[in-house]
Amino acid sequence: MSRFWRLLLISLVIVLVLYGIYFALGRPVIPLPSIPYKVSPGQPLHSIITSNGADQLKLTLNTAGDIEIVSGQQSVVSLNYTPETFENTLDLGERLLIARKIVQSDGDGSRSSPFLRKVINWVIAYYYHVIRFRLSVLLIALP
Repeated sequence: MSRFWRLLLISLVIVLVLYGIYFALGRPVIPLPSIPYKVSPGQPLHSIITSNGADQLKLTLNTAGDIEIVSGQQSVVSLNYTPETFENTLDLGERLLIARKIVQSDGDGSRSSPFLRKVINWVIAYYYHVIRFRLSVLLIALP
């Protein structure tokens, strides 16, 4: 057996052992560092952040099926999803983008390719069923 195939086989075994340990632990959610995003006054997002008196808003996406928006210590929005229901969200988002293009341009609104939609659905299903992450974005309203 050549060195390349031996190295490839050893790498594959290591990845399978690590995933087996992850699976045996119950596939816990892996937290990623929070991403800060500063919003200056005058932007529409600034008024949304400061609407209930807080100066920050935290959006948390848990690929295990939860989306939560917290303002201060109070939960504002909490949504649960599956890959099937997330496709409804993609449909709605696509329709809104098409409507925006039609209003802002000459009236030509093209739909996204079916291949791109399948790739997005595969990625969502992968992170929902195989590896789970928690991604947070901290929106900070500047004074």
